[in-house]
Amino acid sequence: MKKFKFELEDVLSLRKFQQEQAQIELGKAVAEEVKIQDNLNLIAMQHVEAKKNLAGSTDFAAIINGQQYFSFLKKQEEKLLEDLAAAKMFTETKREVFKECLQKTESLNKLKEKQLAEYKEFEAKEEEDIVDDMVTARYN
Repeated sequence: MKKFKFELEDVLSLRKFQQEQAQIELGKAVAEEVKIQDNLNLIAMQHVEAKKNLAGSTDFAAIINGQQYFSFLKKQEEKLLEDLAAAKMFTETKREVFKECLQKTESLNKLKEKQLAEYKEFEAKEEEDIVDDMVTARYN
């Protein structure tokens, strides 16, 4: 009985490697998106903290400095929101690439499983034929 050999094993290995690389790239893109979101959360907390510090203040210079700080935080927030939008688009692109690689790998895996099932069925039939031949030869 010969051993099962999937003829497209090299292609399957390459597709698995490409899938792993696409998954790594997707992970990096998602990590960048999370990093930007964390920075946005930090800015929001800084804004709240500055507002608390300025509440009830009568010092004109402190109020002006606070307003400038709010303006600075607003500009940072706008920049981060732009970056977040770009990162989300990039992540979606990487997600599509990963999905495509996953589909290609899955199709080859299904083909391999189908061929393996056919191989096992063929081998079982051959073994049954050999046993039948042996039984028939013994009675003749």
